Amino acid sequence: MRHVRLRFIVFLISLFAVWGAAQAEEAWPLDLDVGWQEAVLSVSNALEWQSQLEDIAGWRAVHAGTVERRQLEAWGLDKNVSAKAIVLQNPGEPQGLVRLVQFSGVEQVQIRSSAQSWDTGGFLSLLLRSRGVDKNFADARRYQWTGYNDPVTLYLGPERRLRNVVLRGPDSINFGVYERVVPGLPGWANIKKLSRPFNSMQIVKDRDATVAFYEDVLGFVSMSIGNSPAARADANNFGLPMNLVTSTPLKSAIMHPVGGETGRVEFVEWDGLEGRDLSARAVAPNLGILTLRFPVSDAAERASDIVEKGGHLMTKPTTVTMPPYGDVSLFSVTTPDGVFLEFFEPL
Repeated sequence: MRHVRLRFIVFLISLFAVWGAAQAEEAWPLDLDVGWQEAVLSVSNALEWQSQLEDIAGWRAVHAGTVERRQLEAWGLDKNVSAKAIVLQNPGEPQGLVRLVQFSGVEQVQIRSSAQSWDTGGFLSLLLRSRGVDKNFADARRYQWTGYNDPVTLYLGPERRLRNVVLRGPDSINFGVYERVVPGLPGWANIKKLSRPFNSMQIVKDRDATVAFYEDVLGFVSMSIGNSPAARADANNFGLPMNLVTSTPLKSAIMHPVGGETGRVEFVEWDGLEGRDLSARAVAPNLGILTLRFPVSDAAERASDIVEKGGHLMTKPTTVTMPPYGDVSLFSVTTPDGVFLEFFEPL
C-alpha cells in the first residue's frame, strides 16, 4: 500500500510539473486535413514509459492528467473504468505526439502479445528517424527492450541504404527506427536521440483491399506501392529466416491524406506467410498502440462523407476535451483490418 501511495504522489508531482507548461500554450499548433497528429498508446505504467522514452528518445511531457469521462465513453468503456494520460513531444516538433494512457478498473490483454512480424491485426510499430540506430538500440537494451533482430543494414538499391531496428518495448509496443545512410538525411534538425513518429505500420491480410479502403473511403493518396522480395539473403529487421526473404514478396503500401512526410500510414502483407489474426484485440482498453488521431477542419462533414462512401463509424462526432488541444469534436472509424482511427476538429 505504501508503494502504491508513493507512486501516486510521484504521478501528481509529474502532473503539476507539466501542467504549468501546458497552460502556457495559448493554442497548440495543428495542421488540419493532413497526416495524423498523435498516436495513442495504452500502457500498463505511464510513468515508467515516460521515464524510459525521455531517456531513449529524448522526448518530454507536455501534459499529464486524468482522461475525461466523455473520452472513455467514446471508447465504449463503462463508468467503473478510469484512466490517466501523459502526452510526450519531441522538443521543437508540434506534430507526432505520443499519448500514454493508463487504464484502471478493467481487465486488459496485450493487443499483439508475443506477436511475430507476420501476425496480422493492430499496429505493428510507430516509425521514427535516427542519426545513430546502434546507439538507440544500446539505450533501449538498458531497459530490457529487445528487437526482431539486432540493427541491420537494408540495401534498397545502389543509391539507397538504411540502418534499421524494430525496438520491442513493454506492452507489445514497437518502434521502427530508421537511420538514413545513403543518401544522407537532410533537415530534421530536432533529432537529438529519436525523431517524432512520422509513420505507422500495420501487418494486414490483404494489402490491396486495405489500400482501396483508404483511397475510396478515407480519401488518402498512395505514395508507394511495393511487391518485391528482398534482393539478398541477409539478416532482416522483421526477423524472417534468411532462406525465406528472397522468395517471400513483401507487398507494401505507404499512404497519406495529401502525400506529406509526417503522419503517414504503412501496410505490409507477407505473401505466402500465415500468422495469427489479432485484430479482435485492437480496442480500448487493451495494451498496445491503440489508435492514430487525425486533425480535420470539419468533423461532421468528414464523418458524413466517410459514411456515404461505405465506411463504418465506431463513434459519431462528439465533444471531448483533449489536452493540449482543448475541446474537440471527435469521431472514430473502423478499418477492414480491425483497427480504429480517430479524427478530431478543434473547437
